[in-house]
Amino acid sequence: MDTYDNIRYETAKVAYDLWEKGGCMPGRDLENWLEAERIILTMTISAEKSQPKEKPKKATPYEKLPIEMKKPSPKEMKQEVPEKKATIRKTTKKAEPKKEGRKTK
Repeated sequence: MDTYDNIRYETAKVAYDLWEKGGCMPGRDLENWLEAERIILTMTISAEKSQPKEKPKKATPYEKLPIEMKKPSPKEMKQEVPEKKATIRKTTKKAEPKKEGRKTK
């Protein structure tokens, strides 16, 4: 049974109890079902509120981390990896055909 089936089963039990307590009157099935849903929802919310919240774990200070887990600072990273200079590419300029202008008389 999944959670949906459990909620539906519990709602049906509460609705049936409400129907019995109301004198088994016909025609009140929808009202009993809606009231049962409200009761189940209220019980679920109050149960969630009563549970203690977990405290978030604090992060371990950087100084206490093992050396393997410490990330190098940007300065240390720069020292470890030598910078590679970009190779300069020589480009040749393509000759453009000369445009002939208008001749004036």
